[in-house]
Amino acid sequence: MSRKEVLNNKGLEALEGKKLGKNYLFRVKMRPRRYIEQEYFEVFILDDEGYESNIPVFSGIYSKGRESIGIMGWVDGDFYEEVEFSCSGVLNLSKEGFDEEFFRILGEIIPAGGSFMVSYELFSREGWVHKLTNRGLFLGVPPIVTPLGYLLFIAGCGVGFKDWYISEGGNEGPRKLQGFKAVDKGHLLKGLKRNLEETEKFLDSGLDLETYPFLGEIIEIGRKVSLEIKKMLSGGL
Repeated sequence: MSRKEVLNNKGLEALEGKKLGKNYLFRVKMRPRRYIEQEYFEVFILDDEGYESNIPVFSGIYSKGRESIGIMGWVDGDFYEEVEFSCSGVLNLSKEGFDEEFFRILGEIIPAGGSFMVSYELFSREGWVHKLTNRGLFLGVPPIVTPLGYLLFIAGCGVGFKDWYISEGGNEGPRKLQGFKAVDKGHLLKGLKRNLEETEKFLDSGLDLETYPFLGEIIEIGRKVSLEIKKMLSGGL
C-alpha cells in the first residue's frame, strides 16, 4: 500500500470528537498493527463534563484497505452496549437509543464495497443485543432482523451478510456477523429488495412466540427494517 493511499484516507481520525446525542463525544485511541493500513482501536465515550468512560464501547481492528489491489476498507470488532463513568454512572447505549446513532457514525469510515464485522458472542461483557442476535441466528431468522444485523444495516453495511459461526481450527475467537456496504447504487438496490423480501417472508411465516417469546423483539426489528427499506426504495435511495 502506498503512503499516498494512507494519507488520502483519514479513517479513524475522522471519528475523534464526533457527537453522540447532545451530551456525549467520541474519544478514539489507536495503535498500529504490522500492516501499514491497519490499526487496533478503541472508542470511548466522553460525558458532558468531559469524563471518559472507564471501558470502551467498541474495540477492534480497522483497515483502510488497499484500493490499488481491490481490497476495500473494513472494521472487525466488539460492541459493548453498556459503559460506566466514574462520576455519572452507567450508560446503556441500547436502552438510551444511542446504539443506532453510534453505528451510523462508525459506518461512515467504511468505503463503498467495504465491510463491517461485529461479534455476537463475547467472552465477557455480553449484553442482551448479543444474546438476542445469537438466538435469532440459531433459529435461522434473516440476519438483518437481529439486533446486531439491524445496527449493521443502519451503519450502511446491510446489502448482504455473512454469519461467521463455523470454527476454524480453534483460533477463530467469538462468532461474528459481517455486513457489507454496497459497491454502487445498483448493488444497493438489489440488496435492499432481497432484504425486504426475506424480512417480509419472515414476518409472514407464522412464528412460534409461545415456544420462543424473544421472537417478539425480533419481529419489532423486522417491522422497522421493512418500513425503512420501503422508505428508501420509494425515495429513490
